[in-house]
Amino acid sequence: MVPTPSRWLQLFDPPADAIYSIEAAAQLAGVPRRTILVYCKHRLLSPLNTGVEGYFFDCDGVRSLRRIEALRTVCGDDFAGIRIILDLTKELERLQADPSRTGVFRFST
Repeated sequence: MVPTPSRWLQLFDPPADAIYSIEAAAQLAGVPRRTILVYCKHRLLSPLNTGVEGYFFDCDGVRSLRRIEALRTVCGDDFAGIRIILDLTKELERLQADPSRTGVFRFST
């Protein structure tokens, strides 16, 4: 199966130092701009505080947007449920990045 150009945008992984306007983030995630505003209102997504008027997102924001969209296929409009899943996923990723903080001790014999 050959990806279509719109699918290429969805597969694009943003560079770590990139900053995107709300319009660019919407295009990368394949969602309307208004949907991003709804996610921000429900605190599922937080724009960067750039000091410039408008909504801007970094690569983590674009990844979060894609995660939210994937979760909506399962959870629908249950934004509270999506928020819980996002928080748990974030905590799991933090623990995986630093296994010494999990509280599990391994003894060598």
